[in-house]
Parts: sequence; structure tokens; C-alpha cells
Amino acid sequence: MVLKPLRLYLLILVLASSSICFVNLGRISLWNNNEPRYAHTARNMLESGDWITPKYKGKLRTDQPILTYWLIAASAKLLNHGEVNEFSARFPFAIMGILGITVTFLFGRAIYNDTAGLISAFTLLFTLEYIITARRSIPDMALCFFILFTLFLFYKGYQSNKKKGLYYTLAYIPAALGFLTKGPVAVLIPGGTAFLYLAVRKDLKEIKKLRIPQGLILFLILILPWFLSVTPEFSKKFFLLHNLKHFSTGLDHQKPWYFYFHALPVSFAPAFLFFPASLWLWWKGKDKPNSPLLLPLIWFFFTLLFFSMAAAKRVVYLLPTAPALALITGVVVTRFFQREPDKVFNTLVQLGLGLSTLGLALAPLLPFFFKLHPGKWIPALAILPPSLFALHLLGRPRARTGIILSLGLLFFTAYGLYFLRFQPQYDRQYRSAKPLASKIKSIVDGAPLYRMGSFDAALEFYLERPYLPKVSRPKDIERAFSETSEGFFIITREKYWNRIKKTWKSRLRVALESSNRRKRFVLLESSTKKTSP
Repeated sequence: MVLKPLRLYLLILVLASSSICFVNLGRISLWNNNEPRYAHTARNMLESGDWITPKYKGKLRTDQPILTYWLIAASAKLLNHGEVNEFSARFPFAIMGILGITVTFLFGRAIYNDTAGLISAFTLLFTLEYIITARRSIPDMALCFFILFTLFLFYKGYQSNKKKGLYYTLAYIPAALGFLTKGPVAVLIPGGTAFLYLAVRKDLKEIKKLRIPQGLILFLILILPWFLSVTPEFSKKFFLLHNLKHFSTGLDHQKPWYFYFHALPVSFAPAFLFFPASLWLWWKGKDKPNSPLLLPLIWFFFTLLFFSMAAAKRVVYLLPTAPALALITGVVVTRFFQREPDKVFNTLVQLGLGLSTLGLALAPLLPFFFKLHPGKWIPALAILPPSLFALHLLGRPRARTGIILSLGLLFFTAYGLYFLRFQPQYDRQYRSAKPLASKIKSIVDGAPLYRMGSFDAALEFYLERPYLPKVSRPKDIERAFSETSEGFFIITREKYWNRIKKTWKSRLRVALESSNRRKRFVLLESSTKKTSP
């Protein structure tokens, strides 16, 4: 059976992206505080049977709406008999990442051609922040996909005649799912982008064709059942605290207004490296409103401006710009293939290619900075990118096509090596909370366990308890003594134990001291606990 080009391209993209998104996906521990918090909340949902109210540490979790927890819980049900582990927690978002790559291909071919679509899709696959987020159990990848899909359906509707109404109506579905993932931002970004796109094209009359009444009804049908079912406290805290106050004050993520300008070049490489060439190409173009770069440029600038205005800033918040940058790269590199005569444009593209080769040349050397031990042959990969780029600069026949294909293969190899070999080694040496959790469980053996001071969410997840009650004041510890006659344990950081040691050393003893993730932890045992022989 001979596959049609479109199906063949999609098959190649799915296979390539799956091989990077899924390799060792379940072997790497849940990192930082966000991954285990979402996974832990989904586990509590499965254990309690309450699929409406997200709870963490015994309290209502109001950080995000429900869809992220539903995805993790459903994945655990389908893949792991209801047990939330690393693979089941990350699986839905890896799928979203793969779907985003395929939709980007379709988007690229819609705004330009098949070549632009393929280059856009592979650029997104190799974009650092995108592929790392696709392998994490946090809602940002789902939000990125829903924004991308909403804008894709909008563009298809705008370009269509016979199916215009269908595309426009369908666009409200991913917008609603995005709202259930992370709230109003899922509507503001595609809505603002679409409005500005129509305004620049002087075609605001198209707004009347967007089927807003029907779309709004569909949108509300999808989001209202859960928001009306969950306690009113959730909506109050989510919209007022985690949206308005988070946007205006930043809470615990305050950064200066220029934060994203120095975060973009590395975190969104290689896609961002071709951004200057796109600006020049669009500026020198004669028909700017009809340029294939117009929609992705508006999408990028509007999203960047929106999040720059917010007091709270994190690199991952800009993830929705990754597909826009990938589409921009697809158009730019395709024009480069077509021998664009503009010398400035060619120089800017070559600069992007040169920086990409430099990054690939340095990548094999990074493990040594973390005292990891890659194979002796891996540093030799650093020689290949500069060699290929040198051939391009020498003007060998078909050098342009060769350098792009070679860079793609080297990016694929670099990510494959990182996720297959370096990340598991780094995880074992520096990031995993599993070893300490295993030691604690073997000692505690079902006895009451409390926590003291600031705590590691990953460690709490791997201790496999719905939540650990907190003891922070003397009366909390006294209450723990009064509540159990069989004894109890307290897990805390060494620095907190040192503060109370003089007062409590006669009633609490150290059952375990251990380092984890470059921190010192202490497991304290109450004096009433019978020590195992």
C-alpha cells in the first residue's frame, strides 16, 4: 500500500515525535514541586472517588481547573489499574505534545505549503521548552495545544467558504477545554490574536460570521457543569487569587518586565533563532496583510505582550508562543530554500543556522558540567555540526537542503541521547526523591507520619499518603503525642531539627539522616514508638 503524501508526512511526524516524547517517560522521577502536586491531587481523586473537588494535603486545591487532574486520573485508570505513577501522570501531556506537532504541520501547510508545514512541525519538536514540557505532568502543554488548535480552526474557517461555519463553531471546543485546563488565558490569547489579525487585514466584518451566539452556548455547555458542581470557594479563589491577583502582583513568581527577552533565545531555541529573519522578510514584503507570516507574528507578539504585562512570569508561561515561532521558522526556511535574493534575509537565516550548529556542538559537552559520564565517543558529535555548516558556507551543491536535513538529524540524535542516557543518570544522581521515600517507608511501616517546615512535594508524592499533617509549633507536636499511644514519625529538613533539638531531643530521636536533591533530611521518631529489633 502506497501512502498518500499527507498521510506519509503525518506518520513520519507521529513516529518521530513519539520516539522523543515517550523514551524513558516513566523512568524519570517526578521533578520540582508542580509535577508531583498535580499527580498527587489526581491520586487523591482516585482514592476518594471524588472527581469534582481537587484536593491536596487535605485542602481544596484552587490553582487550576479540573481538566489536568481528570487527564492524569483517566490515564492512570486506563494504563495502570488506577495507580498514578510517572508514566501515567505524563502520558496525556506527551500525547498533547505529539498532537500539537501534527496540528502545526497542518497549520504550516495551510498558511504556506507542505515544506513549510514539515519544517514547522520538526522545529516545534526540537524547540527546547516545548519538548521538555511535553514530558512533564503539568497543564501548560495542554493549554498550548488547545490554543494552537483553536487558532488553527479559526484560520481554516477564515480561509474556507463551504465549511466556514463548521470550523468557527468547532473552534469553541478547544477554547472551552483550554478554559477547563488553565482558565481565561485559553480564550484571551486566541481571541486577541484573531481580532488583531482581522483588524490588520481590515476585515473586522468577519466577526459577524464567527457564530458567537452558537459558540458561546457550546462553550458554556462544556465548562459550566463542573464550575457549578464544585464548591463556590474554588471559583472565588481561582479567579480572584490565581488570575487577577497573580497577574497584578505576581505572588511568588515576580519578575521584571524584561524577563522574557533574555529567556526566549535559549529556552525557545532553535525556533527563536530565525525570528529576526522573519521580521525582515515581513517588513520588506509588498503585500503585508496577505503575508503567511502575519498570523504567527501577531500570535507571538500578542502572547509576549500579554505575559510581559503580568507581574507573574515563568518561562513556561510563554509556551503558547512555541507553535507560532515554529510556523515562522517554517515559512522563513522554506523561503531560504527557494533562493530568496535578499542578502540581509539570507545572512539572518545563516546566522540562525550558525547559532543552531553552535548549540549542537556544545550540547555533547554539557554532561561533564554535571559530573555525568557519557560515552567517550559522544563528544565527537561536537565536530559534526560545524563541519556541516562549513560545507554550506563553501557553497557546495544542494548545501542548503543538506544542512537543514543534517541539523534535523543531529537535533533528533541530541534529544534522543539526552532523554535516553543523560536524563536518567542526572535523575538518579541529583533529582529523584524515590530513594529517600523508600527508606522512610521501610522504617515508618504504616505509623502516623507528620511533616515539619517547608517540604519537597516529590518526596511527599513518593511516600504514597493522601497527605502528611503539618507540625510547626510546640503545641502541634504535643497534640501528635496525645493523639497516638503507639508513636509517630516526623520528616523534616535538618535545619528545622537543629532549631528545636534542644527542646525536643529527650522525646524525639533521629531514626534516619539522609541527603536528597542536595538537601539534608531527618526522620524523627517519638519516644513512645517501639523500636523494631
